Amino acid sequence: MNKMIKLTLAAALAASSVAAVADIKPFEAVEYRKGIFKAVKWQFGPMGDMVKGKIDYDATEFSRRATNLAALSKMPLEGFRPGTYASATSALPSIEDDWQTFADTMSQFQDNTAALEQAAASGNMDEIKPAFIKVARTCKSCHDKFKD
Repeated sequence: MNKMIKLTLAAALAASSVAAVADIKPFEAVEYRKGIFKAVKWQFGPMGDMVKGKIDYDATEFSRRATNLAALSKMPLEGFRPGTYASATSALPSIEDDWQTFADTMSQFQDNTAALEQAAASGNMDEIKPAFIKVARTCKSCHDKFKD
């Protein structure tokens, strides 16, 4: 009987989770992804300043930001939903037309931020800089194709 109750509860939770995701309004998806990308910029900007020598390199701070960035990289994709490109966003509707390329680019972003996190843990700028540049290029490639 205990097993049956657990299965019933699990099914109910799964159904309510699906329903909650289905109820997300387009503006909520836009606000969600905008928030994630603001946080990405918050982390990435100071790291870029350190790589460029505009501010002093702080290995601990850089590593912390790289870890945060790697975690954030896994979040935005779910905010890109059909019908969320009409207003209040610079994301282009072509995302829907070329979803696989977009999703692949987001996957590259995740892979490259994970590699940057590993490089940052070394504390060696000779390892960090190429990993950072790879992340920046991934961002640029997505912006060039899918952002207004």
